[in-house]
Amino acid sequence: MAQGDDDRYDQARQRVEAKIGFFTHLAVFVVINVVFLIVAGEDWLWVTLFWGLGLAIHGFSVFFGDSEAIQRWKERQIEKEMGRGQPPEGSSGGGTA
Repeated sequence: MAQGDDDRYDQARQRVEAKIGFFTHLAVFVVINVVFLIVAGEDWLWVTLFWGLGLAIHGFSVFFGDSEAIQRWKERQIEKEMGRGQPPEGSSGGGTA
């Protein structure tokens, strides 16, 4: 396999593993919350709400984290960070002796 194919395979594998992680999280969320809602009743709802919010964020990052808009934003941020620490254009970058 060529290097490009290896990179594509690794990226695809990571996306699949992220999806498996999300669905595992979802299954645990459902099972735990059903059990605790039966045992604890409505007192458990606030935990379900906040955990559900975390689950929604997890799902968004897994399914929409690789969108083109987010990729463009990441690239802009990387370029911005790479520009930090470099002397301004036209500056010699060195001190006087």
